[in-house]
Amino acid sequence: MRPPGSPADSPRRTLAALGLSPRKSLGQNFLADRNVAGKIVALARSFPPPYLEIGPGLGALTELLADAGAPVVAVELDRGLAAHLRDRFAGGSVEIVEADFLKVSAQEWRSRFPAGGTVVGNLPYSISSPAVLRLIELREVFPRAVLMLQREVVDRLCAGPGGKEYGVLSVYLGVLAEARKEFVVRRACFHPAPDVDSAVMSVRFVGDYPEALVSALRMVVRAAFAHRRKTLRNAPVPFLQGGAAQWLELLLAAGIDPAGRAEEIAPPAYLALARAFAGM
Repeated sequence: MRPPGSPADSPRRTLAALGLSPRKSLGQNFLADRNVAGKIVALARSFPPPYLEIGPGLGALTELLADAGAPVVAVELDRGLAAHLRDRFAGGSVEIVEADFLKVSAQEWRSRFPAGGTVVGNLPYSISSPAVLRLIELREVFPRAVLMLQREVVDRLCAGPGGKEYGVLSVYLGVLAEARKEFVVRRACFHPAPDVDSAVMSVRFVGDYPEALVSALRMVVRAAFAHRRKTLRNAPVPFLQGGAAQWLELLLAAGIDPAGRAEEIAPPAYLALARAFAGM
């Protein structure tokens, strides 16, 4: 008898054999298209191992990485799925960690990936933004990532200035990384099928920015986008001792028109603003 999770099994059949059901609270939508899985893994393997897989689920991506002999640490929150994955990949190059990726310390990841690694994952829609923010924090440990997210989220993350998709995370990645939308994955490729399509993106973190500058970037960008329909001169700046007058000086020092709006300002200008604020 074929073991649950073998290539010929569908997610529906595997879950039934394991006595499990998709958990809506965890945003579980399992990739059911092996061709899509192959494209994602091929993209991930264009970056060097080892790999950290976030949310392996039933192992659609894990299996292909393991078949290539790549060392993988797969972090899975669901206890039943983690147990299944341990049995399925026992004795191979895959280590299963039952944990919430968002709660694992940077110190632990550094100890597991002393020479750095590449992230790959089909992220639940509910943790898309927190996961991307966490990867930004961990960019020195994981300078590369291949992520599948809700299509609209990928469009926002990869957006340039001048449109409604452009926002806080667009700026962060525009400064700190090269983010690229790779391809769209239709909702029919999942079980259960979500209400929206997904997309795969690649992220390459670039530059060696001190944490003080990145912290300054977070503060000025959040202020700029707090009231995105208003001009930048009206941004809330409680973190500045000199208030609105100091903010105006910083904007001008960075070459930013105070009469402009947050969505019109390119990432390099926000970096200049952060440098002015941080005195760098």
